[in-house]
Amino acid sequence: MSNKGNFFSKRRVLLTVSILILVFLALFFLPESREQLKTDHFTFNFSKSIDVSKINGLASSLENSYERIANDLKTKPADNIEVYFYAQRWRYIKATGNWSASGNIEGIARMHFVEEAWGEEDSKKVAIHEFAHTVTLKLLIEHEMQPLNAEDFDKKFAAFPVWLWEAISVYEADQFIDPATLPFFNNGSYPCISELNDRSKGGKIYKVGYTVIEYIIHEYGQDKLLELVRKYGDLSNVLGVSEDQFCKDWFAFVRQKYL
Repeated sequence: MSNKGNFFSKRRVLLTVSILILVFLALFFLPESREQLKTDHFTFNFSKSIDVSKINGLASSLENSYERIANDLKTKPADNIEVYFYAQRWRYIKATGNWSASGNIEGIARMHFVEEAWGEEDSKKVAIHEFAHTVTLKLLIEHEMQPLNAEDFDKKFAAFPVWLWEAISVYEADQFIDPATLPFFNNGSYPCISELNDRSKGGKIYKVGYTVIEYIIHEYGQDKLLELVRKYGDLSNVLGVSEDQFCKDWFAFVRQKYL
């Protein structure tokens, strides 16, 4: 091919790339067409492209979970919670700045999640998972001295352990995964607290969180679980065990029941 042919070929490529970039930018900054649905305790703001029947299903699941989770955590959820449901992940990222997850909360009365979540096909469970986070957060806030200094609380809350935060929501959303299907339980091995706190290493807490809470309730009771939440996962002071002993005992429970 001649130099002239190469020149025109490169121009076409550059033109195509430029057009694609312009189209993407136009879509990125173009306001999304959205609809709204209100129920007793939730206000849904959702992409217009999402089937309304799916929103109705989400609404029903969340309303059915409202009193149950309130009773489990002995905390009254916010009276009305805004739910933002996105059809495209990039719109979720644009709205929340959250690149690494499929859902998150903003305080006790606002939650976001995307239709196609990573690691969970059932968007109803994703919704309940995020709702459980809002109730857990409200439990923590109510435990603080009043009036609450928001900045001081945020600094304290940053130390709340990932394993307990996620395990509660996994349990309340019934995101059970059969331990017999998890390879890291092979040959008597099991994850320790540091592994369960690390979302970057396979997100093991999302796979075992259900049995972690199941074990705590079975062995110590619901009140001890709530005390553990209020004490930021302090296993030694609340349950009288070290992190290593807790994981050993939890695995013994899992092995006897499921493996």
